[in-house]
Amino acid sequence: MDVSIIIPIYKGNGYIESLLSKIDKNYQLCQKKIEVIFVNDYPQEKMIINSQHEYDIKIINNEVNQGIHQTRVNGLNKATGKYILFLDQDDEIADHCLKSQLAHIGNADVCIANGIMESENGKCLIYKNKRSQNYLKKQIGFIKVRDLIVSPGHCLIKRTSIPDYWKNHIMSVNSADDYFLWLLMIENKCQFNVNYDVLYTHKYTGENVSGSLDQVHNSNMEMVDLLKKYCHNVNVDLLKRTITYKYDMKKQGKLVPSIKNIDLFLYNTIYQLLWKGM
Repeated sequence: MDVSIIIPIYKGNGYIESLLSKIDKNYQLCQKKIEVIFVNDYPQEKMIINSQHEYDIKIINNEVNQGIHQTRVNGLNKATGKYILFLDQDDEIADHCLKSQLAHIGNADVCIANGIMESENGKCLIYKNKRSQNYLKKQIGFIKVRDLIVSPGHCLIKRTSIPDYWKNHIMSVNSADDYFLWLLMIENKCQFNVNYDVLYTHKYTGENVSGSLDQVHNSNMEMVDLLKKYCHNVNVDLLKRTITYKYDMKKQGKLVPSIKNIDLFLYNTIYQLLWKGM
C-alpha cells in the first residue's frame, strides 16, 4: 500500500461524500495504491457511505468519544501505507495533491505543501513565499516562533517516521497533537521537505478548535509536560517560554510580555522581516 488517508469523523456525515469525491480524483491521477480509513469518534451516529470507490475504505467506530489524538492513532494502527495523510473532515485537497506530494517527498520523513488558509477575514496563502516555506527546514522556528504547520492535511508523512512516543502518549486536551508530532519528529532528527504547490485548503467553519485561545494554550501546556519526559535535543524550556510569551501577548498586549522576553521578541521580529515578510 502506498498511501493511507486517515480521517477522524465527528458528527461529520455531511462531509464524507465531498471528501471521497476529492480522493477519487487523486486516485485517478496518482495511480497508486491507496486506502481511506475513517475513524468515527461520535458513536451515537452511524457513518454513512453511499457511493462505490476503486480503493479500499475502512471504517473504525470508537466505542466512546476519544478525542482527536487517540482517534488519529486508532486509524494509524490500522494503516498499511508507506505514507500517511491525516485529513480533518472539513479539509479540502487539490485533485493532484497525492501525485504532487509523492513526487516531492523524496527521502524526507515529511513533505509540507503550501495551501490556503481561510478565516473570518478571508483567505490567504499558508506560506507567503518560497523563502517562508523553506524556513520550515530549519526547524528552530517550531521552538522559537510557533507551530508553523497549519494542519497535518498539507503534510505527507512517512509512516515509519511517526514516533512511538506520539502513538503511546495520548493528549487529553484537543488541539496540539499535531504540534506534538512535529516536535517529536524534530527531536528524532527527521528530515522536513517542502512542496511549493498549493494543494490544501484549511476551511473556516467557525467551529475549529484552533480558534479557542485558552483551549489551545492548555493543550500546548499538556504537550510541554509530555515532551519534558522524552526530549533531549529539543529545548523544552525555551519552547514553554515561547508558548507562554505568545499566549500572554494575546491576553495582555504585546508590550510587557515582549520586554520580559526580549530575546524572543527580537527573534520573532527577524522572522517576520526575513522569512515571512519578504
